[in-house]
Amino acid sequence: SSRAPSLFPLVSCPSPVTQELYAVGCVAVGFLPNDLTFGWKNSANQSITKGVAVFPSVLTAGLYTAATSLSLPLLDGKSQQPFYCRADHPRGSPVIKVSNPGPNPHPTSPVVTIHPPSREDFDGPYRNSTILCQIRRSQQSPATVQWLKNGIPYQNGIVTETWQTDSRESFITDSRLSVTEAEWDAGTVFTCAAEEEGWFNALPKTQPIPLPDGQPHNEEITVEAIPPIFADIFKDKVAKLTCKVTNLPSVEGLVVSWWKETGEKLETKPSPQVLQPNGLFGVAGFATVCADEWEKGEVYTCKVSHPELLFPAEVKLQKTSSKCGGRAPSIYVFSPPSEQLAMHEAATVTCLVKGFNPPDLFVRWLRNGEPLPAADYITTPPVAESQPPVSYVTYSSLTVSGEDWGAGNIFTCLVGHEQIPLQVAQKSVDKNSGKPTSAEEDDLNNLWATASTFIVLFILSLFYSATVTLIKVR
Repeated sequence: SSRAPSLFPLVSCPSPVTQELYAVGCVAVGFLPNDLTFGWKNSANQSITKGVAVFPSVLTAGLYTAATSLSLPLLDGKSQQPFYCRADHPRGSPVIKVSNPGPNPHPTSPVVTIHPPSREDFDGPYRNSTILCQIRRSQQSPATVQWLKNGIPYQNGIVTETWQTDSRESFITDSRLSVTEAEWDAGTVFTCAAEEEGWFNALPKTQPIPLPDGQPHNEEITVEAIPPIFADIFKDKVAKLTCKVTNLPSVEGLVVSWWKETGEKLETKPSPQVLQPNGLFGVAGFATVCADEWEKGEVYTCKVSHPELLFPAEVKLQKTSSKCGGRAPSIYVFSPPSEQLAMHEAATVTCLVKGFNPPDLFVRWLRNGEPLPAADYITTPPVAESQPPVSYVTYSSLTVSGEDWGAGNIFTCLVGHEQIPLQVAQKSVDKNSGKPTSAEEDDLNNLWATASTFIVLFILSLFYSATVTLIKVR
């Protein structure tokens, strides 16, 4: 059946070649029959024929698409805009307003993120730590990153990386400044700046609250056993046991060890000591066991001895099964909403994972089978769907550029959970399908097709055998 066209505006991207040329256009989409004529008018309602180009129509999926452009000298185009593009068609004559604002004289302001040092980072004989300054902008910066110390340019202990592009086609760089604990506690203000562009970001100063002289520490030494996470087990095929010891007045005489229930001692590797905000120390002891042993529910014991402990402390660790039984997750992948795609800025693909138990799982995103950086997506912590927690739900949102989505790339949500067969499942979506597909569903469809063919051939062979037998009897 015949169909009226839909009009959309087109604006040329600024470049050194076209900076003296004013160019706009419009495209007519989804019309039938192929009987369409374009026309242009300026803001004074005067028809324009000079500088107009009409491109041949193209047939796509049973409907036609055509485009036209208007090119004028820059001053003429600026003085006569906005322009009006009209498409005359037997089913209707829509009109759309088109303007070209021209290139932005000022580049997009960069996004500057500065991370102060943690009190726990001031460790070692020199009591040094690092301040991180990260700069992200849409255009490559011609300026160099500069550090200021109390408003004065500072150059010692600075390492700045070269500008790199991320998956969103933004330019990003990291600059690190080494700072001593004495400088930090003295109230020194550090500033990350790019002098050529004139933008600054001062580091917020936070002072630790010292204990009054002579006041004793009331915190008791605590020992905590932290189970391995599923993502590490799936990736490394081993289970990492962590024994965290905190509130130590010193690490002298500290012994941390992991033991099997059979009495076998495991190789335990300690972490470097960490200075806590309260002035005490923390240390962790790590041991690894086979994933199969952990899955069987074997018991492991962390033993901690220290001169400040009257008796050695012990904590046990064992994989516990869910009280409500294990449940594999259901995975749903959703395309970006049409309202967001109409803005031609970004596209958000969402992966909903629900109905799983236990809550430990991991989510990864792939583009055309290749892993995407973790910075490109956000995954919420699992939350209970009901009380008591019978099952859990989480979702992950991936943000890509509109061009990346429009190019037809396939985005895959990969989910790992212990209750999934082979412990991993995935679903994919792209702009053409609009509906998620899973490799698991494809395998089932192929299996059903093969089985159907076998059944038909088997019935035909029986029919052929019966026919031959009847002929021989006659």
